[in-house]
Amino acid sequence: MTAAPMQPVYRRIAWRLVPFLVLLYTVAVLDRVNISFAALTMNRDLGISDRMYGFAAGVFFLSYCLFQVPANILLARIGARRWLGLLMIVWGMVSMATAFVPNTAAYIGLRAALGIAESGFYPGVIYYFTFWLPRSQRTRVLALFLLAFPLSNIVGSPISAHILLMDQFAGMRGWQWVFLLEGVPAVLLGFVTWWVLADGPLSAAWLSPSERETVARDLSQDEAVHRTGSNSGWLKVIGDALAYFMWSSGVYGLSFFLPKILVARGASPLSTGWWATLTFTTGAIAMYWASHRRGYRLLPVLIFAAGVGFAAAGYFHSVTGAVASFCLAAMGLLSALPIFWSAATGRLSGKAAGAAIAFVNSVGAVGAFAGPYAMGWLHDSTHSYVAGLWSIAACLGAGALLTVNAATDAARPAVTTT
Repeated sequence: MTAAPMQPVYRRIAWRLVPFLVLLYTVAVLDRVNISFAALTMNRDLGISDRMYGFAAGVFFLSYCLFQVPANILLARIGARRWLGLLMIVWGMVSMATAFVPNTAAYIGLRAALGIAESGFYPGVIYYFTFWLPRSQRTRVLALFLLAFPLSNIVGSPISAHILLMDQFAGMRGWQWVFLLEGVPAVLLGFVTWWVLADGPLSAAWLSPSERETVARDLSQDEAVHRTGSNSGWLKVIGDALAYFMWSSGVYGLSFFLPKILVARGASPLSTGWWATLTFTTGAIAMYWASHRRGYRLLPVLIFAAGVGFAAAGYFHSVTGAVASFCLAAMGLLSALPIFWSAATGRLSGKAAGAAIAFVNSVGAVGAFAGPYAMGWLHDSTHSYVAGLWSIAACLGAGALLTVNAATDAARPAVTTT
């Protein structure tokens, strides 16, 4: 089933907001996952084991999850353009500071600080879209925004791999240049955000008065339609959060360990950048395809397919076999994402929506810590990545089961609280 056609006013909103927000999220993801390439030489220089690398990669998400609900409350009070811009400036500076860490403890501390700085961005943007778009118009726009995740890996992977070649330039190691150069865009774009974004339709000078009235009317009707007196909405949100925990363990296990696994299978550090580009390009194509569907029942199938990809990656020990398996995993994970968030953002409306979105993403952040940490710990224990890959495959199988109800209930009315 194809998605409903987008009305002209929402097409205009999408063209105005989405390209810039995609750019911002691309930078955010790059500053979050560029350690996967920096680690190819940084771990040796700082004496970091795979277990500690997995912990440091994941500790970002522990601090990240603790501040998301208050961050969305602050966004509603301060306004999106000021709040998102401030977050970008801070995390860009933290990312640049990571270039100068002297030891593992300092590195872990800055990863935790980066998690705090980024905590309000992703759930804030998801919440921000609810200010502009009724639920019927949201899936495609969410998918276009979420394309930034694979796009960051597609563009950032070869860039990071080539920056590593700057080793000893100006007396600095290649991994230091990765953090330094890739942190600058966040700081610059943080200032630009204050002038580009509007806090909502009523303050958007580029919308006509009639367009503002249309958006306000549609949002009001959408909230009324999806409001019931049931108290089951939060129970469904908890189910969504558990499913997102499983999804996050997979996608960040892939993002943080793909280069290391391919190097272990015999690929060169430079070629891993291009293999990662291929992997996430296939995921981006699948995500774009999913953005044109309203088939919520596809959700568990796609997550299960991602689990099959991880299981296959543990079975194949050649570079080509591993890449093909990771392509399947990326396709399943990324194509499921817009469908998942389209369903999840409809669980609650009104004042509860921001808190619900942040809660789901916070629980997912714990999964994003658990996946990389388990991968590193199991590798140090078994001296192989197979156990970690199969563990994530099992998690995704459980996640597929958890989303069966979400897929079935996606079209049912949501609730609101005041």
